Amino acid sequence: MEHIAAFMLLIACSDDLQACKEYPAPAIGYETVEDCHSELMPAIRTMGAAQPKTYGKCVEIDPALLYEDAEIVWDVTQQGGIEVTLEVINPHMSLQSVASVEGQKTHNNVN
Repeated sequence: MEHIAAFMLLIACSDDLQACKEYPAPAIGYETVEDCHSELMPAIRTMGAAQPKTYGKCVEIDPALLYEDAEIVWDVTQQGGIEVTLEVINPHMSLQSVASVEGQKTHNNVN
């Protein structure tokens, strides 16, 4: 099974940076950060043909996050950079809690 070490974030903005949105990357994830970087500039150039301002960044991730619900939070700075963070959603819920709740539902259905 392959692992994901990075993902690409592509953002297009208006000239004044007041309206920005994400664009799809060429791949969902990359096995190495270097693989991501090799596709970054071509992706930005392709997207930039139709957008006033375009930005892209390869973000290294912990492969263990693939098993967590996480939100990608990004911001385009006035200097033209992208700040990216990954925020784990509900990090306190464990698989044991889910299994326990499911087990209780099954138990209640039997009674």
